[in-house]
Amino acid sequence: MKIIQSKDFIQIRLESIISSQDIEFLSELYGPLIGVEAVGLFLACKQYEGLLDQEPLLLEKWLTFIQSSPQQFHLARLQLEALGLLRTYQQSYQDTHLFTFSLFAPKSPLAFFQDPLLKGLLLQRIGPIALKRIETKYLRSVLPQEAKEISASFGEVFHPDFRDEAFGMNQYPNMQGKTFAEIRKPFDRLQFIEQLRIEFSLNHEKLAPQDLDAAVNIAMLVGLDELTMANLFGTFLGVDHRLQLSQLEQAARKEKRLPSFRPRPQLKQQFQSTTPQAMLINQMELMSPVEFLSSRQKGAEVSPADFSLLLRLQQQYHLTNPVINALIYQVLTTQNNVLSSRYVEKVAATLTRETLHHASDALDYFLKISQPRFPSSKSPATKPGTSQMGSDQPQDATPSNATVDEEELTQLESKLKGLK
Repeated sequence: MKIIQSKDFIQIRLESIISSQDIEFLSELYGPLIGVEAVGLFLACKQYEGLLDQEPLLLEKWLTFIQSSPQQFHLARLQLEALGLLRTYQQSYQDTHLFTFSLFAPKSPLAFFQDPLLKGLLLQRIGPIALKRIETKYLRSVLPQEAKEISASFGEVFHPDFRDEAFGMNQYPNMQGKTFAEIRKPFDRLQFIEQLRIEFSLNHEKLAPQDLDAAVNIAMLVGLDELTMANLFGTFLGVDHRLQLSQLEQAARKEKRLPSFRPRPQLKQQFQSTTPQAMLINQMELMSPVEFLSSRQKGAEVSPADFSLLLRLQQQYHLTNPVINALIYQVLTTQNNVLSSRYVEKVAATLTRETLHHASDALDYFLKISQPRFPSSKSPATKPGTSQMGSDQPQDATPSNATVDEEELTQLESKLKGLK
């Protein structure tokens, strides 16, 4: 992390239109997570963006304006950056540095509560009763089923002539809109490169890009931080600046998660829940695939073949860690604890086409594709808008289909490809 000195200069820019309602979302949803100092810094940045007229200002002078100390400012800035509300950019000059603070809008209540990390952290901070109150405040009323839409269409009212050259304009100015910044992954590639420079005096421009990509993928798969992976990378780097990949993979599988060189929340403890389904989904969302697979094996080390399979799921099929974990659970549960690489990759291809991102989405998808094969007339129909994963009664999140042997794989593949 970069500590901004009082002698450095800053400038502020808004990357998004931020309304008064966004400020309400910030105070109510983000406030319990970051505290009043960080909320105040966000509001100060929004207020002073229009007053500074993009002119750089000495940080020491600005901290006097907002009555904040360097220590309070530093911690508040990190919290805003961690939650995707602020992005900081540095420009270096001969005697000083210029830092640009880009301010982004907070997420809407819908997007906030759909994010398992944000909702889980808020639940941990304020408890289930207060969380329920906030959820109730932002619930939408449901239209009656007999209501029919009779809205007019664009063409019915304006009758546009699309042959006119006005409709052929394809140049879009860089204008403000509702812009959000995604919360960064736990592994920061830039920090990893910086640690290579600090620990081994390595210039990343002299390293093979594919070696850096492989190290980042392995670190995210295993759950290692930037400093730990930098130490492993430098250890297994040859004299020709090429990575000894097989040795790095073997060492990474055995490496325990070390304390990060920067503060980072323990994600495994973010959620509090009493239902087995929610606790299982929490594990899928917050654990790395290697950790999750090892936990399903009662702590046994992941074999090299399984590790290679997990790498392929990440690199070739571009699945997120929660979806990989859901896939592991699905296969182990339905295939008698056998992790068949051929079967796993067939299902992974289907998940890639579905563009799923969260474990709950993947489990719902597995449940959906199992229902046509195993209909049950005795089970009550699920009401529209009601998720079976949120039921109060504990039940397995995966279908109890029979083990698929090698002869059934071809038929299974054709059925999976036929799904939309």
